[in-house]
Amino acid sequence: MEAPWKGEKVTPFIRILAIIFIICGLFAFCSLLYAFFERGNVSSDNLDFRALFGMLSAPYCFLLFLKVAVTGHAPKS
Repeated sequence: MEAPWKGEKVTPFIRILAIIFIICGLFAFCSLLYAFFERGNVSSDNLDFRALFGMLSAPYCFLLFLKVAVTGHAPKS
Protein backbone atom coordinates (compact mmCIF):
# COMPACT_ATOMS: atom_id res chain seq x y z
CA MET A 1 0.00 0.00 0.00
CA GLU A 2 1.51 3.29 -1.10
CA ALA A 3 1.15 6.63 0.58
CA PRO A 4 -0.93 9.15 -1.42
CA TRP A 5 1.79 11.81 -1.07
CA LYS A 6 4.60 9.55 -2.32
CA GLY A 7 7.42 11.83 -3.46
CA GLU A 8 5.23 14.85 -4.24
CA LYS A 9 6.70 18.33 -4.12
CA VAL A 10 5.60 20.22 -1.01
CA THR A 11 4.51 23.84 -0.96
CA PRO A 12 6.91 26.52 0.28
CA PHE A 13 4.71 27.07 3.34
CA ILE A 14 5.09 23.43 4.41
CA ARG A 15 8.83 23.60 3.76
CA ILE A 16 9.12 26.69 5.97
CA LEU A 17 7.16 24.92 8.71
CA ALA A 18 9.55 21.96 8.46
CA ILE A 19 12.53 24.32 8.81
CA ILE A 20 10.94 25.94 11.87
CA PHE A 21 10.36 22.49 13.37
CA ILE A 22 14.02 21.58 12.80
CA ILE A 23 15.22 24.80 14.47
CA CYS A 24 12.90 24.26 17.46
CA GLY A 25 13.98 20.62 17.73
CA LEU A 26 17.66 21.56 17.77
CA PHE A 27 17.05 24.23 20.38
CA ALA A 28 15.09 21.80 22.59
CA PHE A 29 17.74 19.09 22.25
CA CYS A 30 20.57 21.49 23.11
CA SER A 31 18.74 22.90 26.11
CA LEU A 32 17.94 19.37 27.32
CA LEU A 33 21.60 18.37 27.06
CA TYR A 34 22.61 21.53 28.90
CA ALA A 35 20.12 20.79 31.70
CA PHE A 36 21.36 17.19 32.03
CA PHE A 37 25.01 18.19 32.22
CA GLU A 38 24.32 21.08 34.57
CA ARG A 39 22.41 18.86 36.98
CA GLY A 40 24.98 16.10 36.76
CA ASN A 41 22.86 13.12 37.69
CA VAL A 42 21.52 11.55 34.52
CA SER A 43 19.68 8.33 35.26
CA SER A 44 17.00 6.23 33.62
CA ASP A 45 15.15 5.43 36.85
CA ASN A 46 12.31 7.88 36.27
CA LEU A 47 11.51 7.01 32.62
CA ASP A 48 8.05 5.68 31.86
CA PHE A 49 6.55 4.29 28.64
CA ARG A 50 5.63 7.70 27.22
CA ALA A 51 9.14 9.04 27.75
CA LEU A 52 10.72 5.98 26.13
CA PHE A 53 8.31 6.15 23.19
CA GLY A 54 9.10 9.83 22.73
CA MET A 55 12.83 9.23 22.89
CA LEU A 56 12.58 6.50 20.25
CA SER A 57 10.21 8.32 17.89
CA ALA A 58 11.79 11.78 18.11
CA PRO A 59 14.84 10.98 15.91
CA TYR A 60 12.58 9.48 13.22
CA CYS A 61 10.31 12.55 13.18
CA PHE A 62 13.31 14.87 13.20
CA LEU A 63 14.91 13.12 10.22
CA LEU A 64 11.59 13.02 8.37
CA PHE A 65 11.09 16.77 8.74
CA LEU A 66 14.75 17.37 7.89
CA LYS A 67 14.31 15.49 4.61
CA VAL A 68 11.23 17.56 3.74
CA ALA A 69 13.02 20.80 4.66
CA VAL A 70 16.13 20.01 2.62
CA THR A 71 14.69 18.31 -0.46
CA GLY A 72 11.26 19.96 -0.68
CA HIS A 73 9.62 16.62 -1.47
CA ALA A 74 7.44 14.35 0.64
CA PRO A 75 8.98 11.03 1.67
CA LYS A 76 8.33 8.04 -0.60
CA SER A 77 7.51 5.64 2.20
